[in-house]
Amino acid sequence: GSVGGEVPELKFVGAGHHGHILSLFVKSLASPNETGNNANATSLSSSQMQQQQPQLAIVGDIMRSVSVVEYHPHHQTLEEVARDYNANWTTAIEMLSTDLYLGGENWNNLFVLRRNSSATSEEIRCRLDTVGEFHLGEMPNKFMSGSLIMPSSSSSVGAGGGGGGSASNSSGSSLPLSPSGKNSMGPSSGPRNSSTSKKTSIMIGSETLYATVDGSIGSVLGLDRASLAFFSTLERSMTRIIRPVGDLSHAEYRAFEAERRLHPSRGFVDGDLVESFLDLDRESIEKVVRDMNEDGRWDVDDNVGGPGVDNAASGGTNEEENEEDLGSSGGGGGQDRLLSVDDVLAMVEEISMLH
Repeated sequence: GSVGGEVPELKFVGAGHHGHILSLFVKSLASPNETGNNANATSLSSSQMQQQQPQLAIVGDIMRSVSVVEYHPHHQTLEEVARDYNANWTTAIEMLSTDLYLGGENWNNLFVLRRNSSATSEEIRCRLDTVGEFHLGEMPNKFMSGSLIMPSSSSSVGAGGGGGGSASNSSGSSLPLSPSGKNSMGPSSGPRNSSTSKKTSIMIGSETLYATVDGSIGSVLGLDRASLAFFSTLERSMTRIIRPVGDLSHAEYRAFEAERRLHPSRGFVDGDLVESFLDLDRESIEKVVRDMNEDGRWDVDDNVGGPGVDNAASGGTNEEENEEDLGSSGGGGGQDRLLSVDDVLAMVEEISMLH
């Protein structure tokens, strides 16, 4: 019907074929104002066009993973600028930032892609690198920016994940808040020196909700490098110290497996496992903290490296880093600054309340 005497119509603003089999999803961070008025777009001067930010979108294909296209309003054309050459059967996508993208595929996995926009080589710029892989256990079919909780002044938001979306997340459908555990734990164990003890503040970047075909709802939080290093070390220590139910291998379960590909999980931290730290008895907690101090990789330079990602299945938190390897970072840092039980409890309690 007409609106205000005018008949609405669809306007053709550009098209292109880039070898897709079936494009199911398109996501973009561009605002409607950037693309809504073609007449103004085509009348911009060349200097104004150069000052405009690129209008990028990601396309999720049913068989050919994710590609990045750029819209040129002056010529009203679409150009493919980068592509993931892995054969991921995409079920959901989200544009976390202009260069970082979250995807889900039909083998119940999550993956994160990064575009090398600043590379000098055209061959590198046109290829999306996989910087995170994680087995979720359920098929995700929807991503959207948002959070399941009200913003809290106690947490720092927007500092670590490239603003609106650097990478990933945590939380589940039932939104359980882990018990505090502080009173039941008693005084902290092990060496504790006020001058050497350290508690890292969690910095949240992107916040992304996801839904699965099984009905679960969760969230993916982008973390800064220091928080990622801390929870990664905690995860490693728990897998070494705590005996899993049924002696099932945590690493094997969370490994990215799709058709003939089998890769260990990387870039993510299993939040379900991390938050179960609060349910451990005192002796086990002390062993885990002692192992973290021996590991030492929880202590990294906050000013080095990029933002991280964390994501979670039902009620957990997982973290993922944009750097592909944390192993060489902060080695031996724990020799100068030791964690206490209270430090670790405070961090786990804080991340458990962020979803």
